[in-house]
Amino acid sequence: MWNWSMLKKEPHRPHRCRKCRRADGKQYPKSVNEPDTRFVSGSLFTNRSRIKSVFRFTNEMAGMKNWPKWSFAVSLIGLLIAQVSCAPDPGEALNDRKRRENEEEINAYLAQKNLQAAKDDVTGLYIAKTKAVPTGQAPVAGDEVRFYFVQTRLDGVIVDSSETFAKKPSTVTIGAPSQGTITARLYNGLQLLKEGEEAIVLAPYDPTDNKSGNLLLPAYTPVRYDITVVSVRTEEEQIQDYLVAKGLTAAEKTASGLRFLLTKAYPDSALVKVGQSVKIKYKGTLLNGNQFDANADGADFNIGTGAVIAAWDEALVKMREGEKATIVLPSTIGYGQLGKAPIPPYASLAFDIEVVSAK
Repeated sequence: MWNWSMLKKEPHRPHRCRKCRRADGKQYPKSVNEPDTRFVSGSLFTNRSRIKSVFRFTNEMAGMKNWPKWSFAVSLIGLLIAQVSCAPDPGEALNDRKRRENEEEINAYLAQKNLQAAKDDVTGLYIAKTKAVPTGQAPVAGDEVRFYFVQTRLDGVIVDSSETFAKKPSTVTIGAPSQGTITARLYNGLQLLKEGEEAIVLAPYDPTDNKSGNLLLPAYTPVRYDITVVSVRTEEEQIQDYLVAKGLTAAEKTASGLRFLLTKAYPDSALVKVGQSVKIKYKGTLLNGNQFDANADGADFNIGTGAVIAAWDEALVKMREGEKATIVLPSTIGYGQLGKAPIPPYASLAFDIEVVSAK
């Protein structure tokens, strides 16, 4: 029976120079502890150098006694194939290689968990719905989505969840993902679900997410999201819910979607006219109650010149000097799909306004 003790070992000689050789032409290692690097795989060794190392090692081993040459050749051929086939394609970009490896991990995970998932070709996400609601409302740009989620690595380690800091659903507006604490992968997954649905979403790494990584979630790590979509509300539905909550259901609705409710009337004063210079006191809030602007001293501008948002031009010509009103408006007559910091995109707004003077 052959064992490693049969290997012929050369006696160690102190190293004298880099070209120190024996009469038979063999070179001695620099140190007895220096490893044989002929089979070390890595970027410093090309496929050609691996092949040369395999054949050189084969010739040495095949010359030993008590070793069947044919079995040794078979073993070395297998080693050669493994060395060459496992080497990364030198022409493959790092991001492409990592994404391919992520896909392989996800497919293995699906098989292990016996999950049936559909791959979305646009986002690359794998969706396995655990509760489907075909008639549910699908989110579109401007819609508010409220949802619960748990994010885990494929080994089961929890990375994040909607209950980490608050015992309530997370919220995001489609078209304005940067306004919430939400990753690109989670945001893309939400757009593939409908109101009331629950799903497992498996996501390969996204170059816009966690580029540097961290100890809990290293870079290029595929993740799993368990998502429950609680509600999907359009801007109009958000406004209606706000009016009910604030007791403003008596507000007049105009063709543009503006809600106008006069809260203090001066019927004997003259109506504000287009072209007049007015002084306005106001307070502006998002529908969640967050105040984004206010002016208690009064701001001056001309009506109908584009100096203010369209909703103000429309509301102020309904008012008289000294009157107060509350207006609620959709983003189409506010700051639109782009927003204006600190006002997010697609934001419906509420204003309390007072006409101090008009001239």
